[in-house]
Amino acid sequence: MSIFQSKINYIISIITGIFSAILGDFWFLFLFLIILNIIDYTTGIMKAKYLKKESSRRAMKGFIKKFFIWCLIAMGFGLGIAFKKIGQVININLSLMLAIGWFLLAHCIINEFRSILENMIELDKGYLVPKWLIKGLEVTQNIMNKKVDNVLDNLENRE
Repeated sequence: MSIFQSKINYIISIITGIFSAILGDFWFLFLFLIILNIIDYTTGIMKAKYLKKESSRRAMKGFIKKFFIWCLIAMGFGLGIAFKKIGQVININLSLMLAIGWFLLAHCIINEFRSILENMIELDKGYLVPKWLIKGLEVTQNIMNKKVDNVLDNLENRE
């Protein structure tokens, strides 16, 4: 192994260590969402250029939307952690509330992926992206929404 390769490996191990320390064992899911954010933003700009609907206001709106996605995820995990801690104080197991952040993360990953596909459909007029993939993502989104509804119903029934 060359010196250059060993330095690259060292840098990668530092970056993954930092991500793991901050975001936990599933840091790669958060990194995946960042990558999807970048791809979606880029394909959105490409679509706007292709449709001749370029607008700095719309581009800024897209950027702000990405920021709010991350705020939503942070609030979801923060809420789950807060409920878990409150549960420890009042001696009730509220660890289930941590699922809020995970559901939000999964929801955002699916939405970003769908948005990328929608941009790609506009760019290639539907030849590249198979229709079954779009329908499958819609089904997955509906299943997740039903799971969230079931969890909420179970929590309401406990009261």
